[in-house]
Amino acid sequence: MKIAVLGAGSWGVTLAALLLENGNDTVVWEFDPERAQALQDRKMRPFAGGADLPPNLLITNSLENVARSESILFAVPSQHIRSTCEFLKNKGISLNKKLIVSATKGIENKTLLRMSEVIDDVFEGSYKNIAVLSGPSHAEEVCVKVPTAVVSASINAEISKKARDVFMNDYFRVYTNCDIVGVEIGGALKNVFAIASGIVDGLKLGDNTKALVVARGLKELAKVGSELGANRETFYGLSGAGDLMVTCFSKHSRNRSVGQAVGEGKSLEEAENNLGVVAEGVRNTISAYEIGKKINVELPIINETYKILFERKDPLKALNDLMTRDPKYE
Repeated sequence: MKIAVLGAGSWGVTLAALLLENGNDTVVWEFDPERAQALQDRKMRPFAGGADLPPNLLITNSLENVARSESILFAVPSQHIRSTCEFLKNKGISLNKKLIVSATKGIENKTLLRMSEVIDDVFEGSYKNIAVLSGPSHAEEVCVKVPTAVVSASINAEISKKARDVFMNDYFRVYTNCDIVGVEIGGALKNVFAIASGIVDGLKLGDNTKALVVARGLKELAKVGSELGANRETFYGLSGAGDLMVTCFSKHSRNRSVGQAVGEGKSLEEAENNLGVVAEGVRNTISAYEIGKKINVELPIINETYKILFERKDPLKALNDLMTRDPKYE
């Protein structure tokens, strides 16, 4: 299959290399022509430690291969999904009859749309051809073929199977799921709890506190998802509990790292600048907080994380407020 990967970040080029290895005619499109050329010249993956890219993987700023592709994989940061879609549409690129895969985890600020909904909002009628790829899958591990399992979700069972077959190999196992709402909600909101877990690390608290964030965070995920029409069982699978665990505990987690810096006393701006790459959970915290207000659901961890990041609430005060809430039945 001719596949165009949009976005030359670590996840985009890792998946591009995997797709190429699986026998697909794969090209990576990067919006910034200088970055595209630099990556093409140095043949290194754009994350710390790096790894050799396949010599026949093309990284380009040209839209020629995107136009000719049979499949489009979105791997750009969530805040750039809409602008990327609008750019493609303005350049005359059509997604009609293409297999569309979103590997971007997030919920758009203001509109509170999931990534598949943003794509469909720009390219009307594309929703039935979209599959979402999500699950516990750090690029740093997939690129060196650490055994990994993810989920391909779509409202169209045939599309989710088609995406599965394109990506699956002996180190990258793909399950199918028809609950695209649950899979996207899990993939987006787990980043908020990763930040909260990082704050716990920054405060030098213990495993008990981290377990509290993960377990109760999973509960909040399921509450939001079920209110938005998702299947509650989805959150106990790879795109819920699996992704939540890996991003809350892993040294590779950007969101946990940002949270740790904040817990250590740095401002959000300092934490993001020190990281040097995009931590999706920061903007997703805003969306999660707004969703909670919109659907009138109590989300204590999400709300306190929002207040720490955007209202400069003291993390220890936030923790105390969480711990001294009225007693409840689990």
